[in-house]
Amino acid sequence: MIAAAIIGNPDNIMCKSWNIIRQIYGDCSRGPGNADFSAISAVTSSKHELETHLNGMAEGTDVSELMLSVIIPNHNYDDYVGIAIKSALEIQWPKVEVIVVDDGSTDNSLQVIGAFSDKITLISQENVGQMPSCVNGFGKSSGDVVIFLDSDDALHPDVMNEIAAVWSQAASKFQFQMRVIDAKGNPTGNILPQFFLHPSPQNIREWMATTGAYPTPPGSGNAYPRWLVERIFNFKSDFTDRAPDSYLLAGAPACGDVITIAKPLVDYRVHGLNHGAFLELDDSRFAREIDVSRRRHKFFTEVARTEGLAVAAEALNRNFSYLCLRTASHTLRPDIHPVAGDRSIRILVDGCRAFSYPQGLSASQRASLLLWIVCVLLCPRSLQRMLVTWRYASAQRPKWIRHLLNRLRVVR
Repeated sequence: MIAAAIIGNPDNIMCKSWNIIRQIYGDCSRGPGNADFSAISAVTSSKHELETHLNGMAEGTDVSELMLSVIIPNHNYDDYVGIAIKSALEIQWPKVEVIVVDDGSTDNSLQVIGAFSDKITLISQENVGQMPSCVNGFGKSSGDVVIFLDSDDALHPDVMNEIAAVWSQAASKFQFQMRVIDAKGNPTGNILPQFFLHPSPQNIREWMATTGAYPTPPGSGNAYPRWLVERIFNFKSDFTDRAPDSYLLAGAPACGDVITIAKPLVDYRVHGLNHGAFLELDDSRFAREIDVSRRRHKFFTEVARTEGLAVAAEALNRNFSYLCLRTASHTLRPDIHPVAGDRSIRILVDGCRAFSYPQGLSASQRASLLLWIVCVLLCPRSLQRMLVTWRYASAQRPKWIRHLLNRLRVVR
C-alpha cells in the first residue's frame, strides 16, 4: 500500500509548492506534469520515443558504469538526517552522488548536514514541501538510477549491487523490502512489503490494471531509472500530492517492468511523525487517504491510457487496501466519509468480489482482510475501534493476534 497523505490545506500547500517549481523549471500551472524539465533532460514524450531511447541505451551499456543518485529531502529531522546521509555515503558502488535538500529546517539539521559538506551536494531552500524538494534535488542530479531517500530512513550498503544484479533496460522501477525500525533504530521484527510469491513484472501490471494495487514499499524502498522520473514528473495531469511516491509508484507499472528484489535493503523508521505510518490511530486520516487513493488511481489510468494499457472500470473497488480504508472511514467517521452514498452492504459486496482478484495477496491474506471488513462493519461499536487499531497500528496488536496471523501465513 502506498502510504501518502495531504496534511493541512492541500490547496495552500500545493499552490506554494508549484510556485517554487515554476521559479526553478518554468510554468507548471496544472501541477508537476506540466513543468518544463528541458533544463533537466530531454523528455521522452511518446511511447515510440521512449522505446527508441531504451533501445539506444541497451547498445553497449556497461552496468558497472551506472551512476546512482541518492536524493534526500529533509525538514526538521536533525535526529535522523545524519544517519540517512551516512548510509548513502556507505553504499558499496563506485559511482554514487548524494544530494541533500534541506527544506527550510528550523532545528539543527543544517549543522548535522554540514558535517558532510565535503562529500555531498547541499541545497538549502525555504520551506516549500517534499515534492518540490525532490524535484529540485532531481534537477541537480546526474545519475542513471535515482533513489529518493526519506531523511529518517537508511539504505543498506549493498543496495546498488542488488539492483545491478537484476538490471534490465525495460525496468521502470526496482523495488526492495524494508526492515522496520523504531525511533532509536531497533528492529521491530517487521518487514514490508511481505511477498508470499515473487511477483513478476507481468503480475504487477495485471494487478494494477484489474485492481489498482500491487505490493510495493513506500518511497525509500524504490529505485528508478532516470527516464522514468523524467516521464512521470513531466506527465500532464491535475493530480497533486505532497510526496513523489504517489506519482512514481502509480505510474511505473504502466511505463515498464517493475522488478522486485525480495530482500530488505533499507531501514524504514516508524517514530510517530511519519506521514506514511500509523503509530497511533487517527480517525480523520482515513478520509484523506481515501481521497489521495482515488486521485492517485485516476493518475495511473491517465498514464496507462498513454501507454495503451486498459484499466478495469471497477478496479479501485476491487482493491483491498482501498476497501479497508473505506471500511474504517465509514465506520469511525461517517461524518467526513468521502464516498458519497456509501453503505456497509456496498462495502461487503465489493469485498466479496475483490476476493477473486489476487492483487499480490495470498488467499489467506485476502480471506483475513475480508473477515476483518465483515467484523468491523457488523460488530458492536465498542469493538470497531479496537479492530481498526489492530489493522493499522500494528505495534498495538496483542501478542496472540501476531502469533495467529503468523501461523495463518497472513504476516511473517
